[in-house]
Amino acid sequence: MEYLLKSIACSFLLLVVYKLLLEREKMFVFNRFYLLFSLVASAVIPLITFQVSGTKASASTEKIDEFTGYYTNAMQAAPLTEPLDSGFEWDWRIGYGLVSLLLLIRFITSLVTILSIKKNTLVSQDSVTIVLLEKEILPYSFLNYIFVHKEAYYARQIEPEIWQHELTHIRQKHSLDILFVELVRVFWWFNPCVYFYQKSIKMNHEFLADEAVLLAYPEVKNYQRLLVSKVSQRVSFTSAFNYAITKKRLLMMTKMTSRFHTSVRQLSVLPVLAIAIALFSSTEYAEAQTAPTMIRPDAGVTKTQLPVRKEGASDELLKEYQSIIDRCFVKKTNRFFPKHLTKAEEERLVTIFGQMSQQQRDKQDVIVMKLSPQKKESPTQKELDIWKNPKTSGVWIDGKRVPNAVLNKYKPEDFSYAMASKLYGKAKNPNYSYQIDLMTNACFEKYVKEREDHPLYMVRDKAWGKPNK
Repeated sequence: MEYLLKSIACSFLLLVVYKLLLEREKMFVFNRFYLLFSLVASAVIPLITFQVSGTKASASTEKIDEFTGYYTNAMQAAPLTEPLDSGFEWDWRIGYGLVSLLLLIRFITSLVTILSIKKNTLVSQDSVTIVLLEKEILPYSFLNYIFVHKEAYYARQIEPEIWQHELTHIRQKHSLDILFVELVRVFWWFNPCVYFYQKSIKMNHEFLADEAVLLAYPEVKNYQRLLVSKVSQRVSFTSAFNYAITKKRLLMMTKMTSRFHTSVRQLSVLPVLAIAIALFSSTEYAEAQTAPTMIRPDAGVTKTQLPVRKEGASDELLKEYQSIIDRCFVKKTNRFFPKHLTKAEEERLVTIFGQMSQQQRDKQDVIVMKLSPQKKESPTQKELDIWKNPKTSGVWIDGKRVPNAVLNKYKPEDFSYAMASKLYGKAKNPNYSYQIDLMTNACFEKYVKEREDHPLYMVRDKAWGKPNK
């Protein structure tokens, strides 16, 4: 859903820029590709992700699972149950698919109707195919075909300006733009901006064709009178002469724009594009390898203080401790968050804190806690059955991603550790909503022994794990 909102907002921003800066200027080729590029960019920019080194300051309840390395939030930890919102997600997908399917059928039907020309008379002229119709219509073009009234064609009643207009649509391949935006509308029908893009693209095609006509027939007044005298007939996918756009076309024919003026407006698109990328792309903060070790948000985890030394740390050590805190932590709303804490600095804090007396420790804003191993806890058979569904759950066993069907080979007692967490924000996955982390008995025993032999410590704000006031 976040992607959809970003793509719609991005398309709206780029459309507003076109309407305000570009639409009224005589730079039709540039405008043509700007409109097409805007549709593509609106779909692509929200998918762009920039990785930034360093640690992002976050809420005090944010932690990282020491087994998987994935961020989660203690207040958002999900119960080991089936997702409640999966039904809504499937309803939305089914509804979207049905509407898109209907629009696709309509698109194909319209296309087939236009190209059903075998029953009509075909004539080749000016490297295009002329389709002679019995129905009295104004000429219109599509792909490499010009559709004209048979009687008017043989009577040579088609004005050369109108003929040149339709030839330009064919030679500049305007039909490909129309087909592209129609396909975009099939799959992006919920975006209201698409319909405005479609209208603007067709309007710009008329400007391009008019410009080509006036290069061949410079008498502007004669061409304007000809357009006013024509009555349009709307045909799907085709360029049409109609009164709704005639006024804009007439005004654009006489508009004068300096090259400097158009260049400035074209260059103004670059900062707008940069703004769109900044607003609608994503940023991931890559944790440094030397970042402090943190625990997973599990109720079974216990944090214990280091043994207290009665004599306490020296003044020099206390100053060194505080200098590391000032350099490697950032203070926000009376809380302290790690910023650029290296492994060496973390170990130094652990060492100094271990030499402090209890009175000295109580004065510190950032403290050190020893992390006890996770408690053994096996999942239930019902939970395993729920996690077998790949459309709702992604499964990791002993830190490795495995197919959900692998769970068929296991029983609940084969695992000593289980956690299900719902994916939020940057951690979201389009294929499933929950991440399942499991540890086999052998892996869990190895983990406990490793933790006993090599204890882990957490350097954190004194109020870590408590809600902000």
